Amino acid sequence: MGSLAEISGAVGAQMRERRDETLARRSVLLGGGADAPAEPSAKPGITASVPASSGAETAPAAEAVRAHARHDWVAQPMHSDAAIRAQTGQGWDDWIDAIDAGVGRDAAHPRIVEWVMANSEQNGWWSQGIAVSFERMTGRRLAGQMPDGTFTANRSRTLPVDREVLRALIADDEDRDALLGFETEFRSKVASKTYKVLIARGGEPIGGLLFTFDATADGRTKLAIMHEKLQVLDEIELWKAYWGDWLDALEAALV
Repeated sequence: MGSLAEISGAVGAQMRERRDETLARRSVLLGGGADAPAEPSAKPGITASVPASSGAETAPAAEAVRAHARHDWVAQPMHSDAAIRAQTGQGWDDWIDAIDAGVGRDAAHPRIVEWVMANSEQNGWWSQGIAVSFERMTGRRLAGQMPDGTFTANRSRTLPVDREVLRALIADDEDRDALLGFETEFRSKVASKTYKVLIARGGEPIGGLLFTFDATADGRTKLAIMHEKLQVLDEIELWKAYWGDWLDALEAALV
C-alpha cells in the first residue's frame, strides 16, 4: 500500500472517465442542467381523508398500486402489515386513519413523527418508520425520498485496511479532491465518528457525502457512503453504480 497521496491519485486517475460519464448522464436526468426543476414526487392537495370508494393520488413511482380493505397504497411501507401490527397493535390502514384524524395528512414530516410519539408508545425509531411509511403509502413520498424532497444513494464495502487509514484519506485536505474526483469541502471535525463532505464540479454542487467507518473483528473496515441531496429518483441508481466502481478502485489501490 502506498502513501495517502499515492492512493488518492491512483483512485482519482482510474475514476476520471467514469466520473465524467456519470456527470453527463446526471445532466440529462436533470433536464440538461442542475438548475432544471425536479419532477414533483406526488400531486399536491391530497384530501385529509380517503373514502372507501376512492384511492389516494397516484405518484409517479414504479410500484404498482396495491388495493386494501379501506385504502389504496400508492407505495409499499417500510415494514409489513404483520410487522407493524405486532409492534403497535394496529395495521397500516389503522395508522392511515389515525394520522388522518389526528395531525392530518398535510402535516410536515417532523410534526407527524411528533404526533405518533405523543399518541402512542412508540420510540423515535418506530415513529420515524411510521411517518415515512404513511407518506409513502399516501403518495407524499417515494421510496428513498427524504422529507425535503431529495433522494439518497447508499453503497458500502468491507475493505482490507485499518479504519484510521480510511479516516485519514477522507480527512486529508491536500489530496481529498483527487481521491473523490470532485471539489470538496470537509464539514466535520476530524474526531467525529462520521465524516461529511460536500462535493461540487466546476462550482456546481453535486450533493453531500456521509462516510461511516466500522471496524471489524479481523482488522478490516466497513466503509459506508451515503450520497445525499440527489434531485431526482433516477439519480439513486446512477450514483449507486458510480460509488460501487469508486469502492472497487479504492480497494485495488489499498492492496
